[in-house]
Amino acid sequence: MKKQSARVLTKRAVLTVLTVVLAVVLAAVLAGGTLTAAASDQALPERENLAYEADVEADNSFEGNQYFSTAYLTDGVHVPLDEDPHAGWSVDPFSVIARDEPVNVTVDLGKKYMLDTVVIRPCLYNNGEKMPSCYEVQISEDYNNWTTVATVEGLALTAADDQIYTFEPVRGEYVRVAITEHSDKVDNTGSALSEFSEIEVYGEELPATPTPEPTATPSPAPTEAPTEEPTEEPTAVPAGTGEDDRSGKLPLAAIIAIIAISVCAVAAAVVVLVKAAKKKQK
Repeated sequence: MKKQSARVLTKRAVLTVLTVVLAVVLAAVLAGGTLTAAASDQALPERENLAYEADVEADNSFEGNQYFSTAYLTDGVHVPLDEDPHAGWSVDPFSVIARDEPVNVTVDLGKKYMLDTVVIRPCLYNNGEKMPSCYEVQISEDYNNWTTVATVEGLALTAADDQIYTFEPVRGEYVRVAITEHSDKVDNTGSALSEFSEIEVYGEELPATPTPEPTATPSPAPTEAPTEEPTEEPTAVPAGTGEDDRSGKLPLAAIIAIIAISVCAVAAAVVVLVKAAKKKQK
């Protein structure tokens, strides 16, 4: 009985462990997680490639053929040649350059971003064997001052593995691959060679600069028009009262004065007559 009980307990313990493991796996799946082994290569960022169809210039480029051109570095084509002949960019093999001759390949993003990742994708047709051995990845805002965000030395690929460089965000508009040593593969012409398929750039839009609100210009205080004093209209002088009246009529004051004088004269005459009468009576 004791052995059976021990076996039952052991089975229950195993079932319990299995149940917990399954629960963890199920939870990870439902949460959208993926259980994978640790990988040495980074995955490409699932963001907009800011370099897509951007302008590219290079100090040395093999142009005028269906396989290589600076324009093919940002066309988004990264497939075998039997699917699309656009292999990418290559040094011009007819330029016959030395392995240590510097060559710059520059992408113009068209405007400034906060950049944090640059990806260089080797050519598929040769398994990346002609990737340059030594180069720097540089970023600039003005095409004059450059910040190095990655330095590569002694690169030798045997598979077309994406070369992914992540760094602290840097403000920039131009991304340059400054090659200082080409691959160890030499063309039939005797020229050193460097090739890669695509350049991809990732980052974020610059934070919007707040537009300052316009400062209101105080309007000048309205100037009050001077108030005109009302002009008194001349009072019409009744006819015959004005100094310039030439109608022959006397003014009222003159008439009153004449009447007063006349009364006084009459009174004086009466007094004279009374006195004369008294003298006659005597």
